[in-house]
Parts: sequence; C-alpha cells; structure tokens
Amino acid sequence: MRTKYKVLIGSPIRQEPKILKEFLQSISELERDHIRMDYYFIDDNEKEQSKKILKEFSSKNRSKIIIVEGNQKEPYICTEDTHQWREKLIWEVADYKNKIIEYCKKNFYDYLFLIDSDIVLHPKTLKHLISTKKDIISEIFWTKWRQDSVEMPQVWLYDQYNMTEQNRDEKLTKEEGSIRINSFIEKLKKPGIYKVGGLGACTLISKKAIQRGVNFREIYNLSFWGEDRHFSIRATALGFQLYVDTTYPAYHIYRQSDLGGVQAYKKGISTLNVSPQIKHLIKDFIEKYLSCDYRIVTGYEGLSYLSPLYVQKTVRQQDAMINYFVQNKIRCTAIPLNIDIDTKDETIIKAKISFVIKNMTEQGDEERQFSGNIHMKKYQNANWLIDHMSFENLQGKCILGFSLADILQGRERINKSTGNKVTLSMVVRNEANKVLDRVLSHAVQYVDNVIIIDDGSEDNTVEVCKQILKNIPSKVVCNKHANFSSDETSLRKQMWALIAETNPDWVLCLDADEIFEDKIINSIHNLINQSTFDYYTFRLYDMWDETHYREDTYWEAHKYYRTFLTRYQPNFEYTWYEMPHHSGRFPSNINNLNGCYCNIRLKHYGWYTESLRKEKYERYMKIDPEGKYGNMNQYRTILDPKPILKTFY
Repeated sequence: MRTKYKVLIGSPIRQEPKILKEFLQSISELERDHIRMDYYFIDDNEKEQSKKILKEFSSKNRSKIIIVEGNQKEPYICTEDTHQWREKLIWEVADYKNKIIEYCKKNFYDYLFLIDSDIVLHPKTLKHLISTKKDIISEIFWTKWRQDSVEMPQVWLYDQYNMTEQNRDEKLTKEEGSIRINSFIEKLKKPGIYKVGGLGACTLISKKAIQRGVNFREIYNLSFWGEDRHFSIRATALGFQLYVDTTYPAYHIYRQSDLGGVQAYKKGISTLNVSPQIKHLIKDFIEKYLSCDYRIVTGYEGLSYLSPLYVQKTVRQQDAMINYFVQNKIRCTAIPLNIDIDTKDETIIKAKISFVIKNMTEQGDEERQFSGNIHMKKYQNANWLIDHMSFENLQGKCILGFSLADILQGRERINKSTGNKVTLSMVVRNEANKVLDRVLSHAVQYVDNVIIIDDGSEDNTVEVCKQILKNIPSKVVCNKHANFSSDETSLRKQMWALIAETNPDWVLCLDADEIFEDKIINSIHNLINQSTFDYYTFRLYDMWDETHYREDTYWEAHKYYRTFLTRYQPNFEYTWYEMPHHSGRFPSNINNLNGCYCNIRLKHYGWYTESLRKEKYERYMKIDPEGKYGNMNQYRTILDPKPILKTFY
C-alpha cells in the first residue's frame, strides 16, 4: 500500500530514564497507516542511562532515526513541585527545535510532529491530527503546574497564558472573568477541535507552515516568557490559525510521581479512552435539552449534541418530553443521576442513564425520575454525536417521540402533495420607513396570498402594504390599538384565526424585517408539494449591515433552526404559549407534527442600522426591563460599538 504522508517526529530530550522509556514506547506505538515515520532526537541527556535508552531505541527501530548531541550547557531542575526554567535554557531548547524544523524543511517532510519527551500519546493521535487538515494543531494534555494547583491545559487564548474570552475593549468583573475561564476549560474537556491563541509541547506542523517560516526564534520586542509564545505569535503573524484537538488527550508525566498514572492512562486507551468526555457530553445534553422554562422556552441548545439525521427525526416528532413540560409547567430542571458507558468500540458508544426532572409549578414543586438509553456515534472532526435516544419513567412508559396517530388521535391528517399554495402572514407596526417594502416585494415573488395585521401603526405602513400587494390576493386588518407590546399572544391568536378562515395549504410567517435568500423563489414549490413533512425550520441571521451578520456569545440565532413555514392541519388542536412577550409566531405545539430542516437562509434586518438598534434597545428596556421574557445580557449588548461580524456569503 502506498505511503501517503512523510512525517518527522522530533524531540529535544533531557529526561529521567523511566519517563523517557514511556515516551519512546508511546511514539513507537503510534498508528502509521499511510504514514512513513522518521525520528530526529537531540540528545541533551545528563544521565548515561537515558542516553543508553535512546540508543537502544534507535538500534531496535527500523525507521530512520537521527540522534544529534546537545550542548548540555544550562542546568534543568525538576522537583516534585514544579520545573525550573531559566531564560538561557529556554532559548537553548528553542535552538534545538529550530534545528529540527530546518532538517524537516530541507528534506521535504509533509509534517513535523514536535513532542516533549515527557508526553505519552494515544496510538491514534498522529493519524487523527493529520486527518484534521490543520496546518498547526496540538493534541491537548492536562497538567498540575504546581502540586497544589488544578489541572490546566497547555493551550491558551491570549498573551502569556490568558484563557478569558473577551474583546479588547471589554471590561469584565472578576466574577465574569472566572465564569469565562471556566467555560473555556469545560469546553476543552469535550472531544472536538477548537481555535486557540497559543499552544505547544505536542504539536503537528504542516509543510506549508514550515516552508512559510514558522520557528521558535526569540522575537526581540516581545516580553512573553517561553519559546512556545514566540512560536505561536509568529505563526499567527504569518497567517496561520492555531488549533487544539481534544479527542485523544495525551498524558503528561510532569513529575516522577506522575509515572503512577501511566498504566491507568494506557488501560483507558485499551477500552477506548473517551468515557469521561462522553459522560460530560451526556450530562451537558440532559441539562440543556431536557430543562426548560415555560416563560422563555429553552431546549434548542441541546440540538447541537444530536447527529444531523437524528436532529431531523427529533424535530419531526419533536420530543414529546419537551413539549409536555413546556406546555404544562412553569419551570423544569433536568438533573443527571447516573451515566454508565455500557459498550465501547471505535465509533459507537451506548450509555444507560437516569435523571430527575424537577418541576416548579404554581401548585408546588415535584420530582419525577426517568431512565433511558443514549447511543453516540463518532462523526467528522471526531465529534461524538447522539444518533438514538429513548427515555421512560419508572412505570416503563415511553415519554419521547409521539407518533402522528397519537397527536391527531385518529383524525385525518392533510397531506396533499400537489397544487399547494402559500399564505404569507405578517404582523406590522410603524414599518413604513424601514425595510417593509423590500420584504413584501421579495415575498410576492413566491407566495400566493397575504394576510397582514397592522397593529395600530401611526405612519403610512398600511398604504405601503396595499400598494405592494395590489396585484396579489391579500387582506390587511387594522387594529386601532397596539397589542404587541402588552399582549403578544392575543395578537398571534388573532392572526391564526384569520389564517384558519381561509383554510390555507401552507402558512409562511415572516416579520416585517425578514427576507429569504433568492433561492426560495425557485425552491418553494418543491418544499410544499410533498406529503411527508408538515413544517420546515430555517436558520435566521441577524444582519448588522447589508453584508455582515453578528456572531458572538449572545448573538447565535443562525446556529439554530426555527419554524417559519408550516402546513395547515385543520384537524390538529393548536395550543399557544400564554405570555405577554416572546410567545412565538406559531402555536406552541406545532413541532409535534412531521418537520424537516431547510438550508435556505433567512436574513433578519431588524438590527442592520444604528438607528434600528437604538430603537429596539429602548423598546426592550421599556417592555421587559427585568429580562423576564428575553435575555437581559443580550439586551445590554445591542449597542456594543465593536461587535463581532462575519460576512454573509
């Protein structure tokens, strides 16, 4: 079989004999399918036993191994508490690493894998890192840098060793800073690939990066300590992004006492060492997916833990559990009790779980216990995702996944597959001087009928609507008094009643500042003329100007799918969230029907000018000053002068 990649494994070595043995055995056991491995070691050992071990490794190994003598000029003191690095020793090691880089460059290796000699690797590490197609990526390991400290990763976000995610001009309280550090640390405990600002000690570097000039030389006007900081900054200045992989965490023998954990690490490898990460993922999933607040309706966050196919299945059947709790409770919290990894292999994991749902209702609190099974599968980028789950209560009754027969209780389901038409529904108020004309002018190219409620506009919004809709069947109902700010649910029910009077085929609900991509015009008939699905969900992008959308901590609407288009089922008993604000544009139980994701994107222009943002900020502060119905933290960021923006392609 043809070798695909030529890889140089390099390491400057000044190491204790027992630690060195574990390191060498680890790199010799790396899987090498389609990989040719050569080795380049700089022998800077002070102990003869370590020199002997290195030579024995060379004589017994069939791969090409180059051993170069080091200088041994600077002392290196390791204690059970910490390692003592002097400035001269740091740059001596940097010179060693640059020598390895230069050899790699001259001999045209596809990759250089630079590893410290106190690291023990999972056999799949190298093959997996190559598969990520990243130019510079490290495999994570965790270390107690001092005996009395907590374990920390060898990667960071900013500067010397800063792990706080924040903007340059953002001022954080000590509490908020701690929360963000903990969030970053917890993220790194989940299997995946993450962008970082600095890395080292276990790093794969591509030929492209080496040819471009990455190296460990000191940057004279930089005061940061450590050659890895200078490498990382130079790499990003050269245009490379830095990543860490957390799929196969390495083991760091930082001190002699850490040797005792090597066997446990290897045992974990032999049984697919993902149990801690999988348990963490499942715990997060249960807490995010099965907890919900009747006032704001959560649960969408959990969709990111599901495989693409299972997301579609779940959205079609729409988790009866979530609907049950949302419709009948004020607040409920899911608390994992036990997670047992039942079976393990390379790509599939089965887990048995139990958890408690705490329901807080107006009548008092109650608890219910559930058990179930979750199956997880490894997908691209080594992400573990759920592709099956089932839950039941203590009486053995299944409470996930109602069928359509259950939902409609034997009544007829409408599933006409040809000749369907779309009714656009929209609630408007004082939209004449915004983007209403653009929204309607675009929509009339693909809808067949329009129903609009004008909620007490004080401008010529109604005239704009009638002018644009003059050549299409339409109805504009004018409310004398505005209801949206005080009783949104009544307004939505009013609209639904108007829709029901026309007995439509499909209903598209847009706000006066939402516009689909143009591809909807040619695709709409394929979406509605079928008999399988009863609604479609789409991703909505918060546009900050004509060509950019916002993406940061509180602006991630585009990462989730929401229902905008649904088939009208006259025999379905629709229910609503009874809330004054954020009650939803469709009935609350609509997702109990069969649904499907759609990749046509929706642009939201409600924020795209400074004046609109200021207007919305003032409105939210007026109608929801305590953040009861929305996210107060998001409200506060509306007027952020330097938001993170991305181009909408």
